[in-house]
Amino acid sequence: MLQCRRWERTKNALQHYRRRTPEQSELYRVVYHGRDELSRVWEDRFQSTYGVLRDEVLTTFDEYLNCGLLAHGAARVYCDTCKHSLLVAFSCKKRGLCPSCGAKRAVKFGEHLYDSVLERTPHRHCGFTLPKRLRGYFRYDRSLNNILFQAAATAMQTALGSDSQTTALVLTVQTAGEALNFNPHLHGLLADGTFDACGKFTPTPLAAINIDAITQNFENEVLAKLVTRGHITDDDAAQILAQEHSGFGAWVGDPFDEPERTRFVARYIERGPISLEKLTIQDDIITYATKDERAHDFDALEFLALLSSHIPKPYESITRYYGWYSCRARGERKKHKPIQDSPHLEPPGRPSLTWAQCFKRIYEINPLECPKCKSEMRIIAFVTNEREISKIATTLGIPKATAPPPIPRAPQQELFDEIPQDEFI
Repeated sequence: MLQCRRWERTKNALQHYRRRTPEQSELYRVVYHGRDELSRVWEDRFQSTYGVLRDEVLTTFDEYLNCGLLAHGAARVYCDTCKHSLLVAFSCKKRGLCPSCGAKRAVKFGEHLYDSVLERTPHRHCGFTLPKRLRGYFRYDRSLNNILFQAAATAMQTALGSDSQTTALVLTVQTAGEALNFNPHLHGLLADGTFDACGKFTPTPLAAINIDAITQNFENEVLAKLVTRGHITDDDAAQILAQEHSGFGAWVGDPFDEPERTRFVARYIERGPISLEKLTIQDDIITYATKDERAHDFDALEFLALLSSHIPKPYESITRYYGWYSCRARGERKKHKPIQDSPHLEPPGRPSLTWAQCFKRIYEINPLECPKCKSEMRIIAFVTNEREISKIATTLGIPKATAPPPIPRAPQQELFDEIPQDEFI
């Protein structure tokens, strides 16, 4: 997988922890110079396409501009052996934009899924897609994602389960396509089998996975719900179903049960929408390249408007659990003594992964290992006063963050160039 190869390259280039410099990235440059202007021109340029500019979009942009900068708060890490010290900047923890916080979130999600949710059985990576003509409804009303979740879970249960057997499914919604286009679709982890009420696991025969049946169930459920809500008519639904290729799709991969692969797929389905490696700026053109080596060009404000559609609402749930993995089913199992025949007994809860543990999980490097003497360092303070941080950074020889270079504007034709001079007489 492409994401796996990128992580491998970055991991191999690291010998010890190095403070990241987000202000030097192309994404930071675009957000820094375009955020204020975007809010001024949104109504005229983008509201007809993306809807009203949401408050959480501007908040996410603002928090991203502070993410990773020492001036906005940092933890001081100290080595008791050689007295070496360094600063670790606070992060924004926002969804849908920051690549660093997105990677951390994906790792924590993967660990939580593997330790507390998934049974120790083979799983399959699965996905569901929508036709282009329906995607616009989901752009303007993010609550319609509930339809996708319910339709996918119903399609899986109908095709693979029964009245006495239930599937085990985790689904996440992704809104970004390969070129950052708005493409709402689902990724998920599906247990390669079903469970009965007593927790007995029955593997799914390969012949039982009928992709055509799953796709048909999914499209029927989605169209029926959209008709019920009044977004499309019965004639629209019939027209879509009558097409040779309706645009709906379902995919189920091969089974796997290796712990690391399971964790990786869990991280993959929770990944952020943007990759810094695909983003370049040449003069006033923002280029985002896809894996097929196609270049998609935008101006700075167009690019930010496109990113805004992938920023979820506060507290919006982008992950759902169904069947044996549903929150209710897991809660009921915790109330009772685990059954002896259960293939996996859920371990007791544990604290969430720390920043250092997430970093080590991704790059296989301990960020608290002293780069000079290899001893274990410890966090001795959290500093939020900008003046104190500046003094410490100066002592440690850390340069101050500087504003990224501006993005040139495209040449604008003068308003009066095409007006004959005699018009002013």
